Amino acid sequence: MRVQVLGRVAVTRGGQPAREWGRARARDLLALLAVHDAGLAREAAQEALFPGADPQVGERNFRVTLHALGQVLEEGVARGTFLERGEWLRLRGGPDLSVDLWEARAHLGAPPGTPGRPAALLDMPGQMADTDLEAVQAEAERHAALLPEALASEAGHALRVGQLDLAARLAGRALSLDPAHEPAARALMRAWHARAHPAAAARTYAALRAALAELGLTPLPETEALHRALTGVMREGPGDPPLPAETAP
Repeated sequence: MRVQVLGRVAVTRGGQPAREWGRARARDLLALLAVHDAGLAREAAQEALFPGADPQVGERNFRVTLHALGQVLEEGVARGTFLERGEWLRLRGGPDLSVDLWEARAHLGAPPGTPGRPAALLDMPGQMADTDLEAVQAEAERHAALLPEALASEAGHALRVGQLDLAARLAGRALSLDPAHEPAARALMRAWHARAHPAAAARTYAALRAALAELGLTPLPETEALHRALTGVMREGPGDPPLPAETAP
């Protein structure tokens, strides 16, 4: 069983879609439980899904919603296999139930150079499923901010170990998510420079300036210095001045 909340909410079993949801709010409850990997109180979940509802009406609607989610997750298996019910609600992750958000958190928090991290970051959706739940929206904002940062840091590591193509892919992906992300732009400029493509480095800088201008900002001094260095020399040699050192984002 695989739970997906990045991009959209979906449940697959053996690669095939699970049964029909029954109630649309069941998708929101699944996203809420994915965000709260340690679980949350039933009362808090009910209030999140049915804020301000009459207590009896809210309880009835929540009970039906929880039942609908249980049918999706636990069709053909014992009750409680994947969904802990009661006063505390929790998804029971393990070998038979994976959650893409939990995996994404692990990759985002791993240090640059961790095996498998570059591919995971490149394939990772940049957004979470759309919902009106505040906790899920907050997690979506956090994810949207962390992914470009992780891609840029991984691009920097790829540059340091000479993986120029990978560095360009990682930095380019970060800029597709956040065109004003300066560490990613600097990494991409360096990758193009190292591959002897000064025009591409110049285009990267120009796109960055345009994105920053839309926010009322200008490039940082270190970005400007890098641009000047790349403009003046296409490839470093024994007699060329060194490029500005990259600093941590």
